[in-house]
Amino acid sequence: MKYHRLQFYIAFLPIALFIGCSGSTKIRSVQTASIEFNSQNSTVDSSAYKLIAPYKNGMDKIMNEVLVISDSALTKGLPESSLGNFVSDAVLKKTNDFYKPADHQPADICLLNNGGLRAQLPKGPITRGNAFELMPFENSIVILTISGNKMEQLIQSLINFNGAPFAGAMITAKGKKIGDVKINGNAFDINRNYKVVTSDYLAAGGDIKSKKDGRIKFE
Repeated sequence: MKYHRLQFYIAFLPIALFIGCSGSTKIRSVQTASIEFNSQNSTVDSSAYKLIAPYKNGMDKIMNEVLVISDSALTKGLPESSLGNFVSDAVLKKTNDFYKPADHQPADICLLNNGGLRAQLPKGPITRGNAFELMPFENSIVILTISGNKMEQLIQSLINFNGAPFAGAMITAKGKKIGDVKINGNAFDINRNYKVVTSDYLAAGGDIKSKKDGRIKFE
């Protein structure tokens, strides 16, 4: 299997906090309490606020920039959704805008995971901040070349697990069996190879499951 990598946008880096304790420590008792923070009982540290304010104002200016005006809200769901269709279509198009392989064969389909879409997009102005909230992970886009047999397994997994955000293909099912499949408007051909655009997370086997071992394997 051929493997190509394209770097896309970076959102936020997670921060991990590790707390260690000795094996001899024992918990004797636990006491809990709830403290409500609101405008009446909270105060602002003026020195900290003055230090942070210029950075916050600069970030707000960037994140509040309106990128587009949407005629309708884009929502997520399965087996497909307006948000999943939009994002996968966009990733497939932009990938092929930058992807210039030696064999001149563009990517055929894009497959993403529904759980990776962390926010929905509202009707009306959509800001840069909305885009970061939508996909706040440090993921890379990869292009995988897989056999027709692997593509058939991938399609069957999508049917088994009620879909996922994808673009470039039209798939119908008869119950849990594959019905008609067209890729880029052409009938599916099990004897040819296909190129799949996905995230490095999914390429490593994350999230989307198969009945055999719990994950789709791109091998």
